[in-house]
Amino acid sequence: MESKDSNILEYMVLKNLSLLNYKNFETASFEFDSKINCLVGNNGVGKTNVLDAIYHLSFGKSYFNPITVQNIKHGEGFFVIEGNYDKKNREEKIIVSAKRGLKKIIKRNGKPYPRFSEHIGFLPLVIISPADRDLNCRGK
Repeated sequence: MESKDSNILEYMVLKNLSLLNYKNFETASFEFDSKINCLVGNNGVGKTNVLDAIYHLSFGKSYFNPITVQNIKHGEGFFVIEGNYDKKNREEKIIVSAKRGLKKIIKRNGKPYPRFSEHIGFLPLVIISPADRDLNCRGK
């Protein structure tokens, strides 16, 4: 018998992602397949920023730049990241937004979290970066 956690991909799928003033994006929307998705493009077009936005939805912060205001597109005053998930056959809408001079907000289905820590773990995520190749798993 398989454990529930071994089938987590069957229970959680990012369906779409919308970005507004996030890093190099003025506005962008992405639709995702439930199985495999590939981001392809020239250097500097924002592939990594899309992955970082997904990370932001799970952890409430950027993987690459934890200083919130530095993730706002240059010359703009705010950013909004919106992700729609199918989690255990239920629609879940997560929004992370930040405005210069104000506290960042994370909402689940329109309701703000009183504490960010309540959101951590709701959308399990693992990120692997090129720097991870430098990890020495053999203890040498």
